[in-house]
Amino acid sequence: MFVAKGAPVTRAAQPERDDTPAAAVTASRRGDAANATSSDRRRASRFLWAACETLLAAAAEPRSMNRALDMMKQAFECDGVALHVLGPSGEIEPLSARGAWQTRAGDLRDCMSVPLFRGDERVGTLDLLASPGASWRPAQMGLIRTAAGAIGAAIGTRLELQRLRNLPGRDALTGLPDSRAFQSRLSEELSRARRHAVPVSVIVLDVDGLAAINARYGRPAGDAVLAETALVLKLVLRESDIVARMEGDAFGLLLPETDRDSALRCADRVRRALEEHRFARVGRISASAGVAGCPPDGVENVELLEAAERAVTLAKKSGRRRVMVATPTAVH
Repeated sequence: MFVAKGAPVTRAAQPERDDTPAAAVTASRRGDAANATSSDRRRASRFLWAACETLLAAAAEPRSMNRALDMMKQAFECDGVALHVLGPSGEIEPLSARGAWQTRAGDLRDCMSVPLFRGDERVGTLDLLASPGASWRPAQMGLIRTAAGAIGAAIGTRLELQRLRNLPGRDALTGLPDSRAFQSRLSEELSRARRHAVPVSVIVLDVDGLAAINARYGRPAGDAVLAETALVLKLVLRESDIVARMEGDAFGLLLPETDRDSALRCADRVRRALEEHRFARVGRISASAGVAGCPPDGVENVELLEAAERAVTLAKKSGRRRVMVATPTAVH
């Protein structure tokens, strides 16, 4: 049936369903193709996110990097993957490559170079070499765009924290602000909250079972978990939120202009993100968190942090892997 451009199409013009065996086979094949495409997308996404987890590892040794790029090859169904990152010199430098990059004369296959950004900063480049005779499909292009955003954020966050580790007011292990810097920033936000009548919330988050991780895998593995936790927290939270390394296995999260109920939801999202992330060597971990808000739980640094610490202590005593809200202290 030919329909001129702009002409209306009525239901009567649509062909009726044909239930002959041939039509049934055709419909079945279409369904199988759709299911296969959906399955391929899920499989590619699994490879991609596993690769991103590897790139977030605190110590990305060559073997891990090779595994990450191999997973990207499978996700993008290509023959070669190369990753370039921002180096100490400020230039984009080669980091790692996998696949068949040596091509013969006349082998004019498709190539792609995708810039990687974190915000406005270019942090690297992802180069891809297609299989012989293959072209990039729309589904692949969508996956590559998504991957570029995720990989750029992961690499950029990691580079930022590495640069900050040796600066004053920074924790040498994670690159996050230290406890003193967190207290100073909290004082500033509380003063602003009092002036403008806006809420502020604090989350104290503890990694569950860090002592057991240290005992089983060694202290370096426990330190790597803390460094990798810092990366995950930075990626999950807003740019305006402050994440700091407190003492031991604790992290402090400062959420400006956020009430306690919103902070509670944020803490649970952070907790789930850590549980879903597969950490290098040790696998899955869990975390507990305590939430306190200003003004209901206090208007001074000490009040707010003590309330959040009481809440995280209660969360750990209640079985871990949970988020609790501060409860008022008894008044005598």
